Amino acid sequence: MKTQALLKRFGFSENETKVYLAALECGLSSAQDIAKVAGLKRTTAYSVLSYLVDRGVVGKSKVRNKTRFLAEPPERLLSLVGELQASLKQALPELQAIYNKNEIKPKITFYEGKEAIRNVYEDTLRERPTEILEWNTNAFFDRLSKEYNYIEQRVAYGIKARRIAGKGSQWDKKHKDHDQKELAETLIVPKERFDPQIEINIYANKLALMNYAENMSVIIESKAVADAMRQIYELSWIGAKQVGNPKVQ
Repeated sequence: MKTQALLKRFGFSENETKVYLAALECGLSSAQDIAKVAGLKRTTAYSVLSYLVDRGVVGKSKVRNKTRFLAEPPERLLSLVGELQASLKQALPELQAIYNKNEIKPKITFYEGKEAIRNVYEDTLRERPTEILEWNTNAFFDRLSKEYNYIEQRVAYGIKARRIAGKGSQWDKKHKDHDQKELAETLIVPKERFDPQIEINIYANKLALMNYAENMSVIIESKAVADAMRQIYELSWIGAKQVGNPKVQ
């Protein structure tokens, strides 16, 4: 039953799910009546009902000096979700502090399969860096879903990009002329010098490699690695200017 699965994802145990659904069905009832519908012992149902009262999804009252229970309207679950989100937001700084506690140890995340490449692009959007340094591949246009317009999303977040790509690629034929619109600066180098099946991005404290040829990607989160790769990229940028325009020294 989908409802039971949903309640379990919401944090309800199996018995809590049974008792809550039975309480919804029974209306204002005794613990014994709810236990019967739930298929549980009265003592078990009573204990669960007390917990659900504390959670605020079941109400408790006295009728002719006898304890009766009444499930709150299902909409109450929505307000609990909101309360949970608010509590999570409040706890985020502490959780992030724990997550980033050991910054000197690189974090390496590996993806493979259909979504491997897209996972990296999604990460760049979550990080929202000022600029992304890119060694680009034409495979971006051949393999990435046409419905997933990453460049538009990047621009919408105000994230700039510097791009190095090969002659004859779509970066050369189409996108270089739209640098201003795409918040980018693109350098084109001879195809015989640069025609990879792998894209490399440097952003925030991360280095990402997207292997289109083998449908996998890797994100290395390390300030030391990212800083070193930025220096390498700057040297590459100078070289790309000279190779792409031999008159530039």
